[in-house]
Amino acid sequence: MINKQVRVYNIFRKIVIYVFSSIYIVFTLFPIVWVIQSSFKDTHQIFQIPPLLIFEPTLESYEKLFRGEIFQIFLNSLLIATLNTIFVIVLSIFAAYSLARFKTKASKNIGFWILSIRFAPAFAIIVPFYIMMYYLKLLDTIIAVVIAHMTFNLPLAIWMLKGYFEELPVEIEEAAMIDGATRTETLIKIIIPISTPMIFAVSILTFLFSWNEFLFAFILTSRDARTIPVLILALSGTHKLDWPMMAAVSTIAIIPAFLFIHSVQKYIVRGLTLGAIK
Repeated sequence: MINKQVRVYNIFRKIVIYVFSSIYIVFTLFPIVWVIQSSFKDTHQIFQIPPLLIFEPTLESYEKLFRGEIFQIFLNSLLIATLNTIFVIVLSIFAAYSLARFKTKASKNIGFWILSIRFAPAFAIIVPFYIMMYYLKLLDTIIAVVIAHMTFNLPLAIWMLKGYFEELPVEIEEAAMIDGATRTETLIKIIIPISTPMIFAVSILTFLFSWNEFLFAFILTSRDARTIPVLILALSGTHKLDWPMMAAVSTIAIIPAFLFIHSVQKYIVRGLTLGAIK
């Protein structure tokens, strides 16, 4: 009797899991599938009711797109996200390691103060940022956007790596230093290699934030340093939305982020889970 109840419970649990997983997958994938499909339609086909599942695809949107400035804007987004990720990871590793290993009375407060910068809403600091970049003559430059993105990415990266470094056994570093390694050599040759999963996870979060960020890129740039999110807004026009073009740009924007995440997905899972295990 008990075994029968257990089997019924297990079957019911699996059904519930499969149903909710299927619903989640549909809601997650539907927008992506719709955008990709719409990029191969014309305006008339997009607004067809009921929606056309089988249609004659067209590359008109992509042809218009590649005749414009898409390559430069794509490179701007890629360069901003890459530089931001590199700077954030390098600085956050040293800052997080210092906070994790060199304990002082103020270390906890310093860690919280760093994280509290991330709590500030972007629109609250965008005006001071604009004024600062104006006087530094950095408006409409990649450097301005990178600095703005680092302001939000660096605190979170430091906080995540700090928690991870605190869980690593100190004995590993002590053994290396007994063998003659300096503190810096210990960090570079031992701590960083064994922290690779977490560093990859932080890198992905940093890259995606910078790749998708809109407000700073919109306010701080005008033409030369525009990014893909800003281009999508520009395509909306004043009186008419060019849905096929917007869908084509969105499809192109998905590709590098998807490839990047897919190539390092095992590191993301390991990094985000190892940090929670003592």
